[in-house]
Amino acid sequence: MQATQVRAIRGFALGLLALTSGWLGGGFTASAETVPPIAVTASPAELLAWDAVLKELTPGAGQATADFSFAVTNISSSQVVIDGVRTSCGCTVAKLPSQPWLLAPHDGGQIHVTVNLAGKSGTIYKTITVLSTNAPKVLTVKVNLPENPVMVRARNAQMAAADRQAVFKNDCAKCHAEPAKDKTGKDLYVAVCAICHEEQSRNPVVPDLHRLNKPTDYAYWKEWITNGKANSMMPAFAKQQGGPLTDEQIDSLAQVLVKALPPGVQAVPRAKPVPPEPPIPILNKRDPGQLK
Repeated sequence: MQATQVRAIRGFALGLLALTSGWLGGGFTASAETVPPIAVTASPAELLAWDAVLKELTPGAGQATADFSFAVTNISSSQVVIDGVRTSCGCTVAKLPSQPWLLAPHDGGQIHVTVNLAGKSGTIYKTITVLSTNAPKVLTVKVNLPENPVMVRARNAQMAAADRQAVFKNDCAKCHAEPAKDKTGKDLYVAVCAICHEEQSRNPVVPDLHRLNKPTDYAYWKEWITNGKANSMMPAFAKQQGGPLTDEQIDSLAQVLVKALPPGVQAVPRAKPVPPEPPIPILNKRDPGQLK
Protein backbone atom coordinates (compact mmCIF):
# COMPACT_ATOMS: atom_id res chain seq x y z
CA MET A 1 0.00 0.00 0.00
CA GLN A 2 2.77 2.39 0.84
CA ALA A 3 4.57 1.53 -2.41
CA THR A 4 1.41 2.33 -4.37
CA GLN A 5 1.10 5.71 -2.69
CA VAL A 6 4.75 6.50 -3.35
CA ARG A 7 4.34 5.69 -7.08
CA ALA A 8 1.25 7.88 -7.28
CA ILE A 9 2.97 10.83 -5.66
CA ARG A 10 6.00 10.39 -7.91
CA GLY A 11 3.79 10.33 -11.02
CA PHE A 12 1.96 13.45 -9.97
CA ALA A 13 5.24 15.28 -9.34
CA LEU A 14 6.66 14.27 -12.73
CA GLY A 15 3.49 15.42 -14.51
CA LEU A 16 3.55 18.77 -12.71
CA LEU A 17 7.23 19.21 -13.62
CA ALA A 18 6.50 18.55 -17.30
CA LEU A 19 3.61 21.01 -17.32
CA THR A 20 5.72 23.71 -15.71
CA SER A 21 8.60 23.17 -18.13
CA GLY A 22 6.30 23.46 -21.12
CA TRP A 23 4.83 26.75 -19.85
CA LEU A 24 8.22 28.32 -19.08
CA GLY A 25 9.71 27.11 -22.33
CA GLY A 26 7.02 28.61 -24.48
CA GLY A 27 5.57 25.24 -25.40
CA PHE A 28 2.00 26.50 -24.95
CA THR A 29 0.51 29.27 -27.10
CA ALA A 30 -2.84 31.03 -26.84
CA SER A 31 -5.37 29.94 -29.37
CA ALA A 32 -6.59 32.34 -32.03
CA GLU A 33 -9.93 32.61 -30.23
CA THR A 34 -8.32 33.98 -27.05
CA VAL A 35 -7.59 37.45 -28.52
CA PRO A 36 -10.18 38.44 -31.14
CA PRO A 37 -8.87 40.36 -34.14
CA ILE A 38 -9.49 44.15 -34.18
CA ALA A 39 -11.78 45.14 -37.02
CA VAL A 40 -10.48 48.05 -39.09
CA THR A 41 -13.17 50.03 -40.88
CA ALA A 42 -11.95 52.17 -43.73
CA SER A 43 -13.75 55.47 -44.39
CA PRO A 44 -15.64 55.49 -47.67
CA ALA A 45 -13.68 56.89 -50.56
CA GLU A 46 -14.74 60.31 -51.80
CA LEU A 47 -16.69 59.75 -54.99
CA LEU A 48 -17.44 63.38 -55.88
CA ALA A 49 -15.04 66.30 -56.34
CA TRP A 50 -16.38 69.86 -55.88
CA ASP A 51 -14.91 73.07 -57.23
CA ALA A 52 -15.60 74.64 -53.78
CA VAL A 53 -17.62 74.03 -50.65
CA LEU A 54 -18.00 77.76 -49.79
CA LYS A 55 -18.82 80.54 -52.23
CA GLU A 56 -19.23 84.25 -51.51
CA LEU A 57 -21.02 87.06 -53.32
CA THR A 58 -21.59 90.79 -52.84
CA PRO A 59 -24.75 91.64 -54.84
CA GLY A 60 -25.14 94.95 -56.62
CA ALA A 61 -27.60 97.62 -55.51
CA GLY A 62 -31.18 96.60 -56.15
CA GLN A 63 -30.30 92.98 -56.95
CA ALA A 64 -33.21 90.75 -55.92
CA THR A 65 -31.33 87.44 -55.68
CA ALA A 66 -27.84 86.08 -55.14
CA ASP A 67 -27.03 83.32 -57.62
CA PHE A 68 -24.34 80.67 -57.22
CA SER A 69 -23.18 77.56 -59.11
CA PHE A 70 -21.28 74.61 -57.65
CA ALA A 71 -19.46 72.33 -60.14
CA VAL A 72 -19.18 68.64 -59.26
CA THR A 73 -17.39 65.70 -60.92
CA ASN A 74 -17.75 61.97 -60.36
CA ILE A 75 -14.14 60.89 -59.87
CA SER A 76 -14.98 57.23 -59.22
CA SER A 77 -15.13 54.32 -61.65
CA SER A 78 -18.83 53.68 -60.97
CA GLN A 79 -22.06 55.58 -61.31
CA VAL A 80 -23.01 58.02 -58.52
CA VAL A 81 -26.62 58.92 -57.84
CA ILE A 82 -27.46 62.34 -56.38
CA ASP A 83 -30.91 61.82 -54.92
CA GLY A 84 -31.66 65.41 -53.94
CA VAL A 85 -30.67 68.56 -52.07
CA ARG A 86 -31.88 70.15 -48.82
CA THR A 87 -31.46 73.88 -48.08
CA SER A 88 -31.27 75.58 -44.69
CA CYS A 89 -34.36 77.74 -45.27
CA GLY A 90 -37.14 78.48 -47.73
CA CYS A 91 -35.45 81.59 -49.17
CA THR A 92 -32.71 79.40 -50.66
CA VAL A 93 -33.41 77.16 -53.65
CA ALA A 94 -31.00 74.59 -55.12
CA LYS A 95 -31.67 73.02 -58.53
CA LEU A 96 -30.27 69.78 -59.93
CA PRO A 97 -30.15 68.99 -63.68
CA SER A 98 -32.53 66.13 -62.89
CA GLN A 99 -33.79 64.30 -59.86
CA PRO A 100 -32.39 61.84 -59.25
CA TRP A 101 -29.25 62.97 -61.01
CA LEU A 102 -27.19 60.08 -62.42
CA LEU A 103 -23.51 60.85 -62.82
CA ALA A 104 -21.54 58.37 -64.94
CA PRO A 105 -17.85 57.77 -64.11
CA HIS A 106 -15.82 60.95 -64.68
CA ASP A 107 -18.95 62.84 -65.68
CA GLY A 108 -19.88 66.19 -64.09
CA GLY A 109 -22.24 69.11 -64.01
CA GLN A 110 -23.48 72.02 -61.88
CA ILE A 111 -25.89 72.65 -59.02
CA HIS A 112 -27.44 76.13 -59.19
CA VAL A 113 -28.32 77.93 -55.95
CA THR A 114 -30.49 81.05 -55.61
CA VAL A 115 -30.94 83.10 -52.42
CA ASN A 116 -33.89 85.49 -52.23
CA LEU A 117 -32.58 88.77 -50.76
CA ALA A 118 -35.94 90.31 -49.88
CA GLY A 119 -35.99 91.56 -46.28
CA LYS A 120 -32.31 90.81 -45.66
CA SER A 121 -29.33 92.94 -44.67
CA GLY A 122 -25.82 92.42 -43.40
CA THR A 123 -23.84 89.21 -43.87
CA ILE A 124 -25.89 86.03 -44.23
CA TYR A 125 -24.97 82.37 -44.61
CA LYS A 126 -27.07 79.59 -46.15
CA THR A 127 -26.29 75.89 -46.45
CA ILE A 128 -27.14 73.26 -49.06
CA THR A 129 -26.92 69.57 -48.15
CA VAL A 130 -26.36 67.23 -51.11
CA LEU A 131 -27.72 63.69 -50.63
CA SER A 132 -26.07 61.06 -52.83
CA THR A 133 -24.49 57.62 -53.08
CA ASN A 134 -21.59 59.18 -51.24
CA ALA A 135 -21.89 60.61 -47.70
CA PRO A 136 -24.00 63.82 -47.44
CA LYS A 137 -22.08 66.92 -48.49
CA VAL A 138 -22.73 70.39 -47.05
CA LEU A 139 -22.13 73.40 -49.29
CA THR A 140 -22.28 76.97 -47.98
CA VAL A 141 -23.04 80.32 -49.62
CA LYS A 142 -22.17 83.69 -48.07
CA VAL A 143 -23.92 86.89 -49.11
CA ASN A 144 -22.60 90.34 -48.16
CA LEU A 145 -25.34 92.97 -48.06
CA PRO A 146 -25.24 96.56 -46.79
CA GLU A 147 -26.80 97.06 -43.39
CA ASN A 148 -30.31 98.51 -43.56
CA PRO A 149 -30.70 100.85 -40.54
CA VAL A 150 -34.43 100.17 -40.24
CA MET A 151 -33.91 96.42 -40.35
CA VAL A 152 -30.98 96.61 -37.94
CA ARG A 153 -33.12 98.58 -35.50
CA ALA A 154 -35.97 96.07 -35.82
CA ARG A 155 -33.57 93.16 -35.29
CA ASN A 156 -32.05 94.82 -32.24
CA ALA A 157 -35.52 95.50 -30.84
CA GLN A 158 -36.37 91.81 -31.15
CA MET A 159 -33.18 90.88 -29.34
CA ALA A 160 -33.87 93.39 -26.57
CA ALA A 161 -37.45 92.17 -26.19
CA ALA A 162 -36.17 88.62 -25.68
CA ASP A 163 -33.31 89.68 -23.37
CA ARG A 164 -33.20 93.30 -22.23
CA GLN A 165 -29.57 92.87 -21.13
CA ALA A 166 -28.60 91.90 -24.70
CA VAL A 167 -27.56 95.52 -25.41
CA PHE A 168 -24.54 94.98 -23.15
CA LYS A 169 -23.37 91.81 -24.90
CA ASN A 170 -21.36 90.98 -28.02
CA ASP A 171 -21.35 93.67 -30.73
CA CYS A 172 -24.11 95.69 -29.02
CA ALA A 173 -21.72 96.44 -26.15
CA LYS A 174 -19.64 98.63 -28.47
CA CYS A 175 -22.45 101.22 -28.52
CA HIS A 176 -24.29 100.63 -25.24
CA ALA A 177 -21.64 99.61 -22.71
CA GLU A 178 -18.08 100.47 -23.74
CA PRO A 179 -18.74 104.24 -24.19
CA ALA A 180 -19.69 104.44 -20.48
CA LYS A 181 -16.14 103.79 -19.34
CA ASP A 182 -14.76 106.54 -17.08
CA LYS A 183 -17.74 108.85 -17.76
CA THR A 184 -20.17 110.47 -15.31
CA GLY A 185 -23.02 112.95 -15.33
CA LYS A 186 -23.96 114.65 -18.59
CA ASP A 187 -21.15 112.95 -20.53
CA LEU A 188 -22.44 109.57 -19.38
CA TYR A 189 -25.98 110.43 -20.47
CA VAL A 190 -24.81 111.41 -23.94
CA ALA A 191 -22.71 108.24 -24.19
CA VAL A 192 -25.22 105.56 -23.22
CA CYS A 193 -28.69 107.10 -22.77
CA ALA A 194 -29.10 109.56 -25.62
CA ILE A 195 -28.34 106.83 -28.15
CA CYS A 196 -31.86 105.50 -27.49
CA HIS A 197 -33.86 108.27 -25.82
CA GLU A 198 -32.69 111.23 -27.93
CA GLU A 199 -32.79 109.64 -31.39
CA GLN A 200 -35.48 111.04 -33.68
CA SER A 201 -36.02 107.58 -35.16
CA ARG A 202 -36.12 105.83 -31.80
CA ASN A 203 -38.33 102.79 -31.33
CA PRO A 204 -41.89 103.82 -30.37
CA VAL A 205 -41.68 101.81 -27.15
CA VAL A 206 -38.67 103.85 -25.99
CA PRO A 207 -40.08 106.76 -23.92
CA ASP A 208 -39.37 110.39 -24.65
CA LEU A 209 -37.89 111.60 -21.38
CA HIS A 210 -38.98 115.17 -22.16
CA ARG A 211 -42.66 114.17 -22.11
CA LEU A 212 -43.12 111.82 -19.17
CA ASN A 213 -46.58 111.86 -17.61
CA LYS A 214 -45.48 111.15 -14.07
CA PRO A 215 -43.57 112.83 -11.24
CA THR A 216 -39.86 112.10 -11.08
CA ASP A 217 -37.14 112.57 -8.49
CA TYR A 218 -33.70 111.23 -7.62
CA ALA A 219 -35.09 107.94 -6.29
CA TYR A 220 -37.16 107.44 -9.45
CA TRP A 221 -34.21 107.89 -11.79
CA LYS A 222 -31.85 105.80 -9.68
CA GLU A 223 -34.31 102.90 -9.57
CA TRP A 224 -34.82 102.92 -13.32
CA ILE A 225 -31.13 103.19 -14.11
CA THR A 226 -30.13 100.52 -11.60
CA ASN A 227 -32.80 97.88 -12.20
CA GLY A 228 -34.40 98.81 -15.50
CA LYS A 229 -37.91 97.49 -16.03
CA ALA A 230 -38.89 93.84 -16.30
CA ASN A 231 -40.85 92.76 -19.40
CA SER A 232 -39.65 95.81 -21.32
CA MET A 233 -36.62 96.87 -23.38
CA MET A 234 -35.18 98.95 -20.52
CA PRO A 235 -32.07 97.12 -19.25
CA ALA A 236 -30.58 97.19 -15.79
CA PHE A 237 -27.42 99.33 -15.97
CA ALA A 238 -25.96 98.28 -12.60
CA LYS A 239 -22.84 96.14 -12.75
CA GLN A 240 -24.41 93.75 -10.22
CA GLN A 241 -27.06 92.93 -12.82
CA GLY A 242 -24.80 92.64 -15.84
CA GLY A 243 -24.77 96.31 -16.79
CA PRO A 244 -21.77 98.61 -17.33
CA LEU A 245 -22.30 101.23 -14.57
CA THR A 246 -20.86 101.48 -11.08
CA ASP A 247 -22.86 102.85 -8.14
CA GLU A 248 -21.00 106.16 -8.47
CA GLN A 249 -21.87 106.46 -12.16
CA ILE A 250 -25.53 105.69 -11.48
CA ASP A 251 -25.60 108.34 -8.75
CA SER A 252 -24.09 110.97 -11.06
CA LEU A 253 -26.56 110.12 -13.83
CA ALA A 254 -29.58 110.32 -11.51
CA GLN A 255 -28.38 113.66 -10.16
CA VAL A 256 -28.02 115.18 -13.60
CA LEU A 257 -31.46 113.95 -14.70
CA VAL A 258 -33.05 115.57 -11.65
CA LYS A 259 -31.54 118.90 -12.71
CA ALA A 260 -32.28 118.52 -16.42
CA LEU A 261 -35.85 117.19 -16.22
CA PRO A 262 -38.09 118.95 -13.70
CA PRO A 263 -40.41 116.61 -11.79
CA GLY A 264 -44.00 116.14 -12.88
CA VAL A 265 -43.58 116.94 -16.56
CA GLN A 266 -46.93 116.48 -18.25
CA ALA A 267 -47.35 114.59 -21.49
CA VAL A 268 -48.33 116.62 -24.54
CA PRO A 269 -51.59 115.35 -26.14
CA ARG A 270 -50.78 113.67 -29.41
CA ALA A 271 -53.99 115.00 -31.07
CA LYS A 272 -52.96 118.67 -30.77
CA PRO A 273 -50.06 119.95 -32.85
CA VAL A 274 -47.57 121.82 -30.71
CA PRO A 275 -44.46 123.75 -31.67
CA PRO A 276 -41.23 121.88 -31.00
CA GLU A 277 -39.70 122.58 -27.61
CA PRO A 278 -36.10 123.74 -27.42
CA PRO A 279 -33.85 120.91 -26.19
CA ILE A 280 -32.79 120.90 -22.58
CA PRO A 281 -29.06 121.72 -22.69
CA ILE A 282 -27.95 118.63 -20.75
CA LEU A 283 -29.88 116.35 -23.10
CA ASN A 284 -28.66 117.93 -26.30
CA LYS A 285 -25.95 115.45 -27.22
CA ARG A 286 -24.61 117.79 -29.88
CA ASP A 287 -23.47 120.24 -27.20
CA PRO A 288 -23.20 118.40 -23.89
CA GLY A 289 -21.06 121.13 -22.35
CA GLN A 290 -23.82 123.71 -22.11
CA LEU A 291 -24.74 122.81 -18.53
CA LYS A 292 -22.04 123.52 -15.97
